[in-house]
Amino acid sequence: MATPLGPEYFRPDWAFSRDNFLKEMDTIPLFMTKMPDDAEENPMLAALQSLAYDGTPEEVAENFKNQGNDAFKSSKSGYADAVRFYTQALATDCKDSKIMEACHANRAAVNLELQNYGMVLKDCAKALGYNPRNIKVLYRSARALYALDRVDEAIDCCDHALAVEPENVAVKAQRERCVEGKRILEEKRRVAEERERRESERKEALAKAIEFLTSLPCPKSPHQSRGIKIETPDATALSTANIVLDPSTDTLTWPVFFLYPEYKESDHIQAFDETHTFQDHLDVIFEHPAPWDQRENYTARGVEVYFEHNAGLHPGLVKVGKKLPLGEVLKHPKYVVQNGIPSFIVLPREGPFKEEFLARYKK
Repeated sequence: MATPLGPEYFRPDWAFSRDNFLKEMDTIPLFMTKMPDDAEENPMLAALQSLAYDGTPEEVAENFKNQGNDAFKSSKSGYADAVRFYTQALATDCKDSKIMEACHANRAAVNLELQNYGMVLKDCAKALGYNPRNIKVLYRSARALYALDRVDEAIDCCDHALAVEPENVAVKAQRERCVEGKRILEEKRRVAEERERRESERKEALAKAIEFLTSLPCPKSPHQSRGIKIETPDATALSTANIVLDPSTDTLTWPVFFLYPEYKESDHIQAFDETHTFQDHLDVIFEHPAPWDQRENYTARGVEVYFEHNAGLHPGLVKVGKKLPLGEVLKHPKYVVQNGIPSFIVLPREGPFKEEFLARYKK
């Protein structure tokens, strides 16, 4: 049986194939939809480009403008070419204000799609210099300003556009978005200011509740009530120490370290209420044996608590009553809180390590 003849049977070698027609057409400079990477090395393309500059500046600018329009309409991949064509048009000595206005306005439209909002505003300003009543340019300015959270300016652009064309649907919709955006931004600003105010009040109340001992002289507050001493290189560092004042009860909550020098271990108590006792926390910590306690000497009833001080020429230890609340211990004349975090040494009630450890301070 004979094979039916079709168009491909009669296609000469030089003809384009049916399947790759568009792709092959794009290799011919005259029909290219975008500039190839090796444009400068293509002599035919260079020759065609030189023709683009034939004619008056107005004709050259118009030609580039039209090429920019075609590239912009083609696809997103043509946006870069569109910007380049409009830029080439604006680089001419064209004296036609309509052409220049259109090139600035159209380049702004491309950059708006590319989210280059700063470039949009520059081109819109240039275009409005030629024609302050250009609705499209005012609309594009408003969109760019809205994207940059400059909502008051965006609303002003919309109002100028509506003064020219009061029933423009797109501009009216954009103005509504801007008004709503302004409301949201103002609410965010109000929440942030309220948060800062509360934080400032918290720090002020905290400063009144404790006494700061810093490298710089600091007068005592007339509202001083606790007499707790804190030594810190920077008073602002205290705000990061997580000391919390409950204004309803006038109670401080502290982060506290329990140090176990025998095993070089520690426990971090994130919130130690100043009215709670040491025994309250020891009961929780040693409800079960610590994994590092090899001889199981560390129990809620089998340990003692100390703090280190530098009141004299040499460091010393002061034993802390476990049934005392934290607030009472912090007011001890020899206790100084270092960097906003009180720390205490926990030793076994009996054993050679305790004797050796205490002997170091006695020497």
